[in-house]
Amino acid sequence: MTERQGNLSEQLFSSVQHAPETSTIAFRGRRDAGLQEPAPFVDGADLPGFYRLQKRAFWHWLGHDSIEIEATLARMAAAEGPRSVEGWLDTLAEYKPGNWVYEWSRLGAEAHQAAQAASDQTEARAQFLAAARYFSLASYPHLRGDRLALQAQLLANQAYREAGRRLPVPLKELRIPFNGKEVQGYLHLPASDRPLPLVIVSGSLDSLQLDFWRFYERYLAPAGMAMLTVDMPGVGYSSHWPLVQDSSRLHQAVLHHVPNIPWVDERRVAMLGVRMGGNVAARLACLEPFRLRAVVCIAGAGNLFFTERERFMRTPAMLRDTIANRLGMHSNDWEQIYRHCRGLSLKTQGLMGRNTPVPLLSIGHRHDFICPEPEVQALAGTSYGGRALVLDKLPLLQVYETALIESRDWLLRHL
Repeated sequence: MTERQGNLSEQLFSSVQHAPETSTIAFRGRRDAGLQEPAPFVDGADLPGFYRLQKRAFWHWLGHDSIEIEATLARMAAAEGPRSVEGWLDTLAEYKPGNWVYEWSRLGAEAHQAAQAASDQTEARAQFLAAARYFSLASYPHLRGDRLALQAQLLANQAYREAGRRLPVPLKELRIPFNGKEVQGYLHLPASDRPLPLVIVSGSLDSLQLDFWRFYERYLAPAGMAMLTVDMPGVGYSSHWPLVQDSSRLHQAVLHHVPNIPWVDERRVAMLGVRMGGNVAARLACLEPFRLRAVVCIAGAGNLFFTERERFMRTPAMLRDTIANRLGMHSNDWEQIYRHCRGLSLKTQGLMGRNTPVPLLSIGHRHDFICPEPEVQALAGTSYGGRALVLDKLPLLQVYETALIESRDWLLRHL
């Protein structure tokens, strides 16, 4: 890496060198990593020594090189300097080598410069997408109020838009009015000569729209389906709306706006949601049966996580902070947040078991912490034409592939 490249990420964040470290954003006061119970099965992330859930299999699936991931984490582990929480390797307090945002942003800066120097559009697009992935990982878990992460998130979206400009059909940025503000989403189109079936896609509370590029590129685009990504309340472009019991209000506004989008067929619209996005997708299947043709919930948070107190109390620290941050609260009083979150349960809302006519595919891992087998079955039971797919094998890369192939086939069948 050249000196110019090495200095780029420092220059980009020079105005926020002394910004608070991520693990201090949603928790007030001192915290002790030693008090945290071992993390339950969440996306294969049960690894000690880190504040952030280590979704390494997912990051590899997105396109990150596994050796590079390990090398970057090793630099964090070897870095000297005070940490916000002793025992968590990714909480180096200063923005310098070894700091989570610094390390991933440095790789993002390298990829961005490689994109600018690329000799053809295909290579430039690939490098801009790599930059978007690195900057997005630097921002993870994308907490509101985390100034360093916000800078990285802005750079991730900038790189993603640059990559989108180099697609055969350029990426569209939609701004949909809602309550005096705008819901912003990315519309991906494999063709522009005819109205296409549309899949609205949303992820978990710790993901950004950029995380679904691989799903579009490998599964939806070859099948001739358009993809509209929308951030969950409290994160990314939707960060100015808190997460509330009406978890689907932003996506419902997007759904109502679909007839105004000229490139898609309003009669063939589906939604796919992951984690809390699955909560939204199942909710809309009940509330909007005449606007949706099909729904897919992957590891959806429908009921058990919000209503089983013992399960909720075992939530890992980063996930606690993420949930509290989306609610506009602090994670210190977890009992209070539990009482608040009970209202997010679709069963508490009277929606689970309502028997919507919208065909709903529910996919999850048998031992998943948030969506174990009973939850997978219950979400499928919300629909007359529902189907449950319970996975119980490892490695997780194969689980991802199986889940997404099944999702694509379900969407194709109903769209």
